[in-house]
Amino acid sequence: MLARTTSMQRRPLGRTGVIIAVTSVLLTLSGLIWHASAAAAKVRSWTFVVGNSNAVDTLNPFLGYTVTDDEVYGLIWDSLMDYGQLPPYAGTPRLATSWSVSRNRLVWTYHLRHGVRWSDGVPLTAADVVYTLRRDTTPGSTEFNDTSNYVSNITKVRQTGRYTVQVTVKKPTPGMSQLVVAILPKHIWEHIPEKKVSSYNPTTAVGSGPFIVTSFVPNQSITLKRNPHYWGGEPGIRKLVFEPFANPSAEAFALENGSIDFAEGLTNQLYVSLKHKPGVTVVPGAADSFDELAFNTGAETVKNRPIGNGNPALKDVRVRQAISWAMNTPELVRKVFLGYASPGTSVIPPMYPQLTYHPPANIAYHYDPARADRMLDAAGWKPGPGGIRVKDGKQLSLRLFIRSQSPSNEQDAPYVKTWLQAIGIKVDERLMSDSQLTNAITNGDYDLFVWGWGVEPNPDFQLSVFTCGQRSYGSPGNLTAGWSDSYYCNKRYDQLFAREQVLDGAPRHRVVEEMQKQLYVQAPYRVLYFYNDVQAYRSDLFTGFAPMPYPHGLYLFQPVAYWSYRCIRPVGTSPSLTDHNIGCGHTVDSAGTQLRQGGVTSSPLSGTAVVVILALVLAGGLGMWLIYERYDAATAARRE
Repeated sequence: MLARTTSMQRRPLGRTGVIIAVTSVLLTLSGLIWHASAAAAKVRSWTFVVGNSNAVDTLNPFLGYTVTDDEVYGLIWDSLMDYGQLPPYAGTPRLATSWSVSRNRLVWTYHLRHGVRWSDGVPLTAADVVYTLRRDTTPGSTEFNDTSNYVSNITKVRQTGRYTVQVTVKKPTPGMSQLVVAILPKHIWEHIPEKKVSSYNPTTAVGSGPFIVTSFVPNQSITLKRNPHYWGGEPGIRKLVFEPFANPSAEAFALENGSIDFAEGLTNQLYVSLKHKPGVTVVPGAADSFDELAFNTGAETVKNRPIGNGNPALKDVRVRQAISWAMNTPELVRKVFLGYASPGTSVIPPMYPQLTYHPPANIAYHYDPARADRMLDAAGWKPGPGGIRVKDGKQLSLRLFIRSQSPSNEQDAPYVKTWLQAIGIKVDERLMSDSQLTNAITNGDYDLFVWGWGVEPNPDFQLSVFTCGQRSYGSPGNLTAGWSDSYYCNKRYDQLFAREQVLDGAPRHRVVEEMQKQLYVQAPYRVLYFYNDVQAYRSDLFTGFAPMPYPHGLYLFQPVAYWSYRCIRPVGTSPSLTDHNIGCGHTVDSAGTQLRQGGVTSSPLSGTAVVVILALVLAGGLGMWLIYERYDAATAARRE
């Protein structure tokens, strides 16, 4: 609800008028103070609880892989910049207040904020940034494998002042203006040798972000408190809890009864059921994510050593294409997502219209099982006993792994299985946890699975997933995962990836389109759909969210951005609680109404201001002041 203001007009006053005015001011001020106290009493809770289907599994930022991991990491650790809240999502200042590049576009200089401190009180300086980036750029390290798509072109990092860092790249790299890697405290991480990083699992963390970890139980729950000394302004919520739910119905019920304040990862059926619940507001969310049917195209390590037990039939692109033609993605959109999605095409969602790929009609996959049958026939897979296709005496039998932590994927499974069976493929469907599936992918022990990705405004990471260097490394029994989950490896694709990283604007867009076309035709994935990230929250309890994109985007779980957490505040509090915080220039209220659209809005008089006015009036009675009050009219009882 929009704030409401009241004011009095100023008039010339005589001597008697001053006495009357003083009395009036005192009465008005006492009313202001009473209203402020009443508003504070109306706040039901300063604790904001986020529900999701995923839990945080580690506080090692190089090992986390779920969206909840990334969400929490972005609140503990700052990066040099954020993606912007508004299209085209350009890099905006965070730890770095400004940056520049040399004429030859090979040397980047970053100027850091002064006075920032780690949560343990140690000052944050250029030494921390240099240390972090040097670890991240060590070839073969766990850190490099996690951040390589951001830092692979960096050749040298050096400190040129207490708050200045200079980074040299081997070729022009426009992505250095969107360097969103977490900056870590040197005085903590210098005691963790590289050989121990892959097994390092702390239960607390020292960061510079807006929140500080107070308790953490891996794969169960994590609680954070606001950082009262955060350089970007003290957040409006005092405590933040991430609570996982194995059952989405239980999560929706928890939101409805007030046990949690925000629900992520709901099924669309539950989302619809919450639309008219008292005190609950639903958010359709922008489609920055996709789910895919992924293929094991032939698992090998980065040294091209075969691993795993994937069915070799999927090495044949004709088999992958045939399966792609057999998928009826509009049916998934209708029946699983109730229309809150669109059929998938490529690995960059339509939220980024300049970059997403639109396949021409002559190659665009659509539901055509007859065409799929013809392609399998041509690949040598002929119908056999029971309708199962056979080649060289072996049945075409594939394992389909489905995530038990994804309600939508569980709903996808029977459709995908039916469509595969309809073209003569025997299907062994198995349900497994995210960690189990990750382990299977790392070792190449799978055929097909359904999972998904959230895509950043800079698509370098998503495109890097398909490069040869992102396959697993090590030896069987001691493998470490890269980001590749299809084991797709193509020399031409790698060349295009290296090329797009040094381009910008339209030339880059053309190369990115060519890369997506190659992926579309070669089919390491069949992208099933772009889904709206449907969300719901207690609008009777909290307000001040900063959507990305503004004003109709995601409220939380934004694409590698964390705008709302600095701005959320309890209903019943003044907007002045957060409206001067960094990143709170574009917010919406509990009814979805735009509160602010940049700039600084007026704030209500603080307690200090009230005392100053009283002193002025009592000391000399030198005129009337314009006084106004801003408040939120919502009322509520204290939550148990």
